[in-house]
Amino acid sequence: MTFSQQDADKIYEQYQIETGKHFAAQDAKGLTSMYHPDSILISQGEWAAYGLKEILKKNVEIIKMPFNFDVKPEGTTFSNNGEFIYHKSNFFHKQDPKKSGWYSIILKRGDDGKYLVYHDIFNMKALF
Repeated sequence: MTFSQQDADKIYEQYQIETGKHFAAQDAKGLTSMYHPDSILISQGEWAAYGLKEILKKNVEIIKMPFNFDVKPEGTTFSNNGEFIYHKSNFFHKQDPKKSGWYSIILKRGDDGKYLVYHDIFNMKALF
């Protein structure tokens, strides 16, 4: 079966929907369940968390952050066989669009066909 851009976009859209539900519920455990056991979460220039236990600690903090910004996708792409999906978006503060940040993730397809976050890096320093 050929993997297409449409497939990658659909998977990323589902990821965004699920992420939004966990943020709305302030569910750090649910958010962390979307990460691969060997994943890494990075706040560029500030800290890095490896593995689910450490990522959960950071996600507890992250879901409490004031999300007073808009997210604008930059692009989604994928590896030839669809094992990895790559995405980048930019953040813009709602009251001051000059304040911006970005994030980039890699989703990895597991043996069960489900995609989990494998690498997650962001920079939001200018937003706060």
